[in-house]
Amino acid sequence: MPGKIKVKVLAGRNLPVMDRASDTTDAFVEIKFGSVTHKTDVCRKSLNPHWSSTEWYRFEVDESELQDEPLQLRLMDHDTYSANDAIGKVVISLAPLLARVANTKGGAAAPHGGAMMSGWIPVFDTMHGIRGELNVIVKVELFSDFNKYKTSSCGVQFFHCPMIPPGYKVTAIHGFVEELVVNDDPEYQWIDKIRTPRASNEARQVAFIKLSNQVQRLVGLKAAELGANAVVGYQQDFDLEGEAGVVARAIGTAVSITASPMPNQPPSVPPCSQQDREREREKNVEKGSPRHARHESYGNRDGIGSAQAHAPNSSLEAASTPQGIHRRSSDSDLSVTPKGGSLNASVGNTGSGGGAILRPSMNSNNLEMLEYPFLTMSEYPPGFIVHIGGTVCARSVKLMDGGGESSSRAAWWAELRTELRAHARALRCNAVIAYTETTAICEDVCVLSASGTAAVIDLECGWERREEDSCSLAHVPYSPGAGPYRAELSVCQGCRRARVPAVLLATCAKPTSLAAYSAAVPLTAVAARARRAPPQAEPGARDISDQLPFLEYELHKLLLAKLRMQGANALFSLQTQVAVGERCVMAIASGTAVRICALPPPMPPRIKATENDKEALEIQKALWDAFTANKAANGYDVVLPEMSTNVALTEADGERGDEVPALDLCADKDACVLELDEAEDVETAKVLAKRRPHMQVFTNSSKALPGAPPQAFAQVWRARLQLSGQGGASTAGERHVARALDGVAYKLRRLRPCALLAPRIQLELPEDEIQLVVSGAAIRLVDPSKVEPSENGHPPHPAEDDDIFALDEEQLVKSQEEEKTVAPTNGQVPTTVSLTSLCYCSGAGTVRRVCALRLLFVRETTAVRELGGLSGFLHTFTCEVLAIARAYTAALGGNALTSFYITQLMLQDNAHKNQGQCLLSVGGDVVHMTY
Repeated sequence: MPGKIKVKVLAGRNLPVMDRASDTTDAFVEIKFGSVTHKTDVCRKSLNPHWSSTEWYRFEVDESELQDEPLQLRLMDHDTYSANDAIGKVVISLAPLLARVANTKGGAAAPHGGAMMSGWIPVFDTMHGIRGELNVIVKVELFSDFNKYKTSSCGVQFFHCPMIPPGYKVTAIHGFVEELVVNDDPEYQWIDKIRTPRASNEARQVAFIKLSNQVQRLVGLKAAELGANAVVGYQQDFDLEGEAGVVARAIGTAVSITASPMPNQPPSVPPCSQQDREREREKNVEKGSPRHARHESYGNRDGIGSAQAHAPNSSLEAASTPQGIHRRSSDSDLSVTPKGGSLNASVGNTGSGGGAILRPSMNSNNLEMLEYPFLTMSEYPPGFIVHIGGTVCARSVKLMDGGGESSSRAAWWAELRTELRAHARALRCNAVIAYTETTAICEDVCVLSASGTAAVIDLECGWERREEDSCSLAHVPYSPGAGPYRAELSVCQGCRRARVPAVLLATCAKPTSLAAYSAAVPLTAVAARARRAPPQAEPGARDISDQLPFLEYELHKLLLAKLRMQGANALFSLQTQVAVGERCVMAIASGTAVRICALPPPMPPRIKATENDKEALEIQKALWDAFTANKAANGYDVVLPEMSTNVALTEADGERGDEVPALDLCADKDACVLELDEAEDVETAKVLAKRRPHMQVFTNSSKALPGAPPQAFAQVWRARLQLSGQGGASTAGERHVARALDGVAYKLRRLRPCALLAPRIQLELPEDEIQLVVSGAAIRLVDPSKVEPSENGHPPHPAEDDDIFALDEEQLVKSQEEEKTVAPTNGQVPTTVSLTSLCYCSGAGTVRRVCALRLLFVRETTAVRELGGLSGFLHTFTCEVLAIARAYTAALGGNALTSFYITQLMLQDNAHKNQGQCLLSVGGDVVHMTY
C-alpha cells in the first residue's frame, strides 16, 4: 500500500539564543524521511520565526517504510563561516495517521481532522531538553492495495486499553498474538566512540522508534491473518541486553470490533430473555454457517455519570450468542489444528490482511486445542469469567550470548508460555487472562517472567449477566481433593454450597459482579536475598536460579500477612517484578486489596512461640491492635446487606471481639504463622504491627468529583541500599518503598480526598542503590464531610492545614477563581489535555477514540548536581515528556490520553563526571471527549 506524505512547517516560537552577538537565531528546518531530506528557508535573526513559504514537502514511499520509518524534523541554526548548530528535533511516528487513513478507506466515518496532524510540537534536544516549539502540518495519503502478500497492517487498530474499548462492539475474539524483534543497540556500535553524545542519543532514539513501529507492524500482520481488525490490551516493551543488542517485544489480544452504531445508547442494556436467545439461535441455524453466530459487546460512549456507569465493565453489554476464539498462526507442534496460512484454511473468511484464515471456532471445545489460550485484557464484562483459579507464574533464568537472535529469544518465551498453560490446566482452567511478560537483566544474565490469572471462561453464554451466581467467580474450579497442591478451602459464604479459597490472588481487575466491600487499598510487599556468586557468566545465572524459589516464597508469605493485616482476603491487579542487582536479588509485589463477601473473613497472622516469651506476646497483641484498627479504617468491620443472611459469618467475624488470639504452639508450617527464629523475623513482625495510612484505590463505588480531571503523577525514589544491618535487605526494601509511597501521598495532598488510578511501581537495583518509580494517576473524590459541589462541578478548595506555608486571602481568592474558570460544564470541550491510566474519562459525556500513541525519548545531561541530583534530573525529564505527550495528543485532534503509561527503560549516572542518562517510553490511547 504505497503512500504519500506531505509536510508543511509554518512557524516556531520560544527558540533559544544561538547567536550571542545579536541574541537571536537564524533558524531553518531539515525535514527527513528515509533517505530523502528537504530544507526550509533560513529565517534570520528571530526567536519566533515564521516561514512565509506555503510549500508542501512531499515524500513518496512504500508500505513497509511508511510504517517503520519515523518523520524527522531537525531545527538548525544557520552559520555562515562554521558548521550549523543543532537546536533540537521533532520525531513523528506516522502509525497514528496510518490507522486513521486505513479506517477511512475501509468505509468508516472520517476521524476528527482527517488523516492530518497539526499543531505546536515541542522541539526536544537530548542534551538540553525542550528548546522551543514548531508549528507543523503533516498529512498522509494511502493508495488502496488488496495484495494478499502485502507487508503492512494499516487496517489494524491498536488499543492500550486493557478491556473492550468504550464506544466499540466486539464480534469475535481471535486469541493471543505476539512478536519480538532483535537489533543492535547504537550505543554499543563502534561509531559511537567517535560521534558526539547528541548524535549518539539521537541515533538511539530513532533506532528504538523504528523497532517499536516494526514490531507493531508484525503484530498487526499476525492479527490480520487471523481475521482481526484490532489488537486490544497491547503491551510493548524493550529489553536492553547491552552488547547483545536490544529486543523489542509486543503482545496483545486480536479481536474484531466495529464502532457502536448508536452513540446515544444507554450504557446499561438488560440481558436477553430465554425466548430471545432461542429465536436468535434458530436464526443462526437457518443461516447454516457458524460465521453468523457472533457475539457482540457494546462499549459505553456516554461517559461515567453514575455509580454503575463508573464500572469499566458495565460498558460491555451483549447478546448471548456464542463467541469464538480463533487459533493463532504459529510454528509450534503442540496443537493439532491446521495453521492459519494452510490450504485447509482457504474455506474461511478473509480478514483485513487479505489472506486466508481459519474458520472461527464457535464452541468451548476448541478452546482446549489452542496453543496459547491467553488474553492480555484485564477487565471483562459480567459473566465472561465463570471461575477464577488463581495466579499462575513461570520464570526462567537465561544466559545471554554475544549475538542475539530472534529465534532463540522466541524459544525462551515459548517455553514459559507452555509451562504457564500447563499450570492453568492443572488448576482445571481453560484460559489465562490478564497475561503479562517482564524481564530483568543484569550483565549477561536475564530473568524472564510470564504471569497471568488462570480462569474458566464460558464462550457459549459467558456474556449473559446472572445475578444469582455472583459468588461463582470465587468458587475453585477443581474439587477439594483433586487440586495440584494442598489448598485451604472453605465453604462459600454466599451460596453455602461450593468451595472457595481462604485468599484469592489475581492479576486481573476485580469483576464488577463479585460482591465485595467498597473500600480498596494499595498493598505492596518486598523480599530480597543476597547474591552468593559473581553477577556474570554461568555461576551468576545458576545462583539466581537457586535463589528465585526462596525469594518468591518469602515474598508471597509477606504479601499474605500484609493482606490479612488490612482485613482483606483478596488481591487484584497483582503485579510482581524481579530486579537483579550486583549484590542482591529483590522482588516486589503490588496490588489492590479488597474484601470479598464470598471468602471467609481474614484473621491476623499468629506468632509461633512459647507461652513464656513476653516479646512474642507483645508482638501478638500489637498485631491484633493494628489488625483491628486497619479493619475499622477500611470499613471491613461492618456487615454488608449481602452478608446479613449469613449468621455463621456474622458470628465468626464478631465472636472474638477484642480478644487477642493465643500463640500458635503447633509444629505445622503455615503461611499465616510467623516464627521469631531470627532477627529478620522479629523485624518483619514489627513492620506488620506498625500501622500505616493507605491511600484509597478508585473502584466502581467511588464517587468522583464532577468535572475534576485525573492528575498524572510520577514519584522517583533513589537511595543507597544497605544489605547488612537490622532486618536485612528485605526490611530495607520495605522502608524505601514506604518512603516512595509517602512521597506520592505528599504530592497528592492538595487533591484529598482522592483515589489512585492503577498505580504502578517499577523497581531497579543500579550498583549498590535502589531505585523506585511510582507512576499513575489520581482523581479527586466527593468529600462526604463537606457540602456538595456547586452546579458547575468546581471542587472545594483544600484546607489551609495541608499547606506548608499559609496563603493570604488574595492568593486563596485567586486560586478559587482560576478553578472556577477551568471547570467544564455540560457540552463543553475541555481546553487542557488530561492524562489518565483508566480506559475512560470520568465525567465525560461523549468520548471518541482517535488513535494510539507511543513516544520514546533519550535524555542526557552533564549537570546532574545542578538539577538537584539524579532524582531531580529524572523529575525534570519526566515533566518534559509529559508536556510533549500532551502536545502530540492535541495535535492529533484529542484532548485526553487514556490508558496512559510511562515506563523507564534505563537510568544511568556517573557521579564523578556529573553525568546522567535516561530513556523513557510513554503512550496511551488518544481520545476526544466532551463533558
